[in-house]
Amino acid sequence: MKRSLMVACAIGAIAGAHGQAFAQSAEEGADTPDANEIVVTASKREERLQDVPASVTALGAETIETLGISSFRDYASLVPGLSQRDTGQPGVGTIIMRGLNSGAQQTTNTAGYYIDDAPFSASGYLAVSALMTPEPELAEIERIEVLKGPQGTLYGAGSLGGLIRVVTKKPDPTRFSMSARAEVSHVSHGEEGFLARGTVNIPIIKDVAAITATGYYRRLPGFVDNVSTGKRDANRATIKGGRVALFVEPVADLTINLAGQIQQIDMVGSSGISTIPGSFTPEFGGYSYDPFRDLPGKVKYRLINGSIDYATGIGNITASASYAKYNVATRADYTSAYIPLARTTLGPISSIVFGAPIDTILPASSRAQALINPAAEKYSAELRFASKRLGPIEFLAGLFYTDEDSVYITRVSALNAAGAPLPAPFQTLILATTTSKYKEIAGFGNLTFYLTDNLDVTGGVRYAHNEQTAGTGGPGALSFFLPRAASTFEFEDNATTWLATARWRPMRNLSFYARAASGYRPGGPQTNSAPPPGAQTLIRPDGVWNYEIGMKGSALNGAFSFDIAAYHIDWDDIQLNTLVNGFVLGGNAASATVDGLEMQLQARPNSRLTIGANMGYTDAKLKSITATAAAVLGARAGDRLPLTPRYTVALIADHSLPFSDSAIGNVGATLRFQSDMPSTYPALDPGRTQKLPDITTLDLRAAVTFDERYTAQLRVDNAFDTLGFTNIDAAGGAVVIRPRTVSLGLGVKF
Repeated sequence: MKRSLMVACAIGAIAGAHGQAFAQSAEEGADTPDANEIVVTASKREERLQDVPASVTALGAETIETLGISSFRDYASLVPGLSQRDTGQPGVGTIIMRGLNSGAQQTTNTAGYYIDDAPFSASGYLAVSALMTPEPELAEIERIEVLKGPQGTLYGAGSLGGLIRVVTKKPDPTRFSMSARAEVSHVSHGEEGFLARGTVNIPIIKDVAAITATGYYRRLPGFVDNVSTGKRDANRATIKGGRVALFVEPVADLTINLAGQIQQIDMVGSSGISTIPGSFTPEFGGYSYDPFRDLPGKVKYRLINGSIDYATGIGNITASASYAKYNVATRADYTSAYIPLARTTLGPISSIVFGAPIDTILPASSRAQALINPAAEKYSAELRFASKRLGPIEFLAGLFYTDEDSVYITRVSALNAAGAPLPAPFQTLILATTTSKYKEIAGFGNLTFYLTDNLDVTGGVRYAHNEQTAGTGGPGALSFFLPRAASTFEFEDNATTWLATARWRPMRNLSFYARAASGYRPGGPQTNSAPPPGAQTLIRPDGVWNYEIGMKGSALNGAFSFDIAAYHIDWDDIQLNTLVNGFVLGGNAASATVDGLEMQLQARPNSRLTIGANMGYTDAKLKSITATAAAVLGARAGDRLPLTPRYTVALIADHSLPFSDSAIGNVGATLRFQSDMPSTYPALDPGRTQKLPDITTLDLRAAVTFDERYTAQLRVDNAFDTLGFTNIDAAGGAVVIRPRTVSLGLGVKF
């Protein structure tokens, strides 16, 4: 680890500085006198990234293409303060920003996810939306904006640690264009994969209306063998989908954007391997695991969104509406967790209740297969007005509404040793359906006052009211073969979030800011119709306050730039499971603090060479925890919050090579480092270490472009074939990063 840090720091010192985290390559910034002239819409108005008084990382489409980014982890490892609870399955996982993650029992978001103006993730207390990590295809993306720190005033619930905003490409009514890309890849220890995608932009009425259509099909190669079934490369997955977008500008200053996109991910198993419990040694050697069957999974994402923008003399009026739908169905082998527990629980009563001993009802050789199936539909709408600067003031005001309906089904099937269902009525060990209906209406606004042209202060507030109806049990609910009553609960609550910033810009390319902001997750009902004495009857929202100072700047006509932020977060009333009189119940049971430093640096010594460094330090730990929560989580005050490395470094270098007037080459490399991190709380499994080792990987790439139309690219990701672990459970099931992968891609643009 020390050697990795020394190498990283040495390269970082050579690299110099970057303000806006690889948002543009040297070629992208060539037409602007200052590489910081990157425009983002993080604050719901167009601003130079240099001027936003908050820590924001922007990744542009060309940079994403150059680096070969194709998954959440690919870009998360480039962004300081961004990580994930990795399940080893594409499209499934929990986004973690600035360390705000309470552990494996967390089911609701602490980081938001938007696609344009459409909120994708659900907000309800029982919505189980933290399992979703959309994987939009590159061809659909203009840029990815990662907003760090709570975004409660502009984006509302569930953005305690920050928010990811995917900005899609808009149709161009000025010209016809097409692009296509094909790619083949081979992963070490595994098989071949491929990608095929195409997009077309068609002006319907010149300079007035256009339509864009994109389609893609990607096969992720498998590399994990199932030693129980004998299937090689069992974790293959396919990602397919498409998007259609319409742009219309019927009159000057009025624009209409409509878009619809779909994505489906089909997978088998996960990129997990079996390790010897108590170690990180592969149990069967190499990349392999041993579930009793090859378990399929499916993820479906659907999104329709539209917006109307009208520019007036004093500002912009924007109305947007969206419909989002997702359905995730994953399967897992729960034999080791549920069969011993069920036999222990039912053993003393089996003969009385079922008329037969437990060895007859549920033999020790039985298997348990789980279906985890969260799904949701979400309607949202927003109306806002963003003023231009009017003398010494500038303001934004808006209204927001959302209506979401979530269903979470858990079914654990009981099977015999051969994998066939047990005889009726013992096929289903557990069946539970949790429902969550959530409606929210909110008003928000902020006001900026310019004390001078270079010094301004901003205050913001958001007030939200939500109403929830939650259900547990559901029709036909079972708990260890025994019927479980269904219950319904009502809940409503109000929340207010705040923002205050001060910004000083002594010169155009240098700014300092201070920021204080709050965020929250909605509370909800206690899902026990008769909670025992001492249990909460209502779960309060948990919330954060983030205090941050930062500086951004550039020099030498944009050849040297930097973005540095330091912050402190207080997280209170954390929603956790608690153990009260033998019942596991929800509660507000802990507090935590996070201290961090983020640096995004870039140097461009000449027009051909770009060197960047992104570095982050995150110290996230529990400040306090109740005895009732500690009994469930095995956590204690002072423990680090899970799955956030203390140190991360990403170093990127790219050098262009002009071979001729019509041929331009590029070579580059990316070095990624993350320090060790806890996968869970230490006392949860004291018999083994839960600390995941640090990971260092190197990616290499080379490309050549002819006539600005044809591009050939060769990439070698994880060049040293590092075995890296991103998650692990107490039974020794470990999620690993993809082994060395060699990819050859061909692209064309017209």
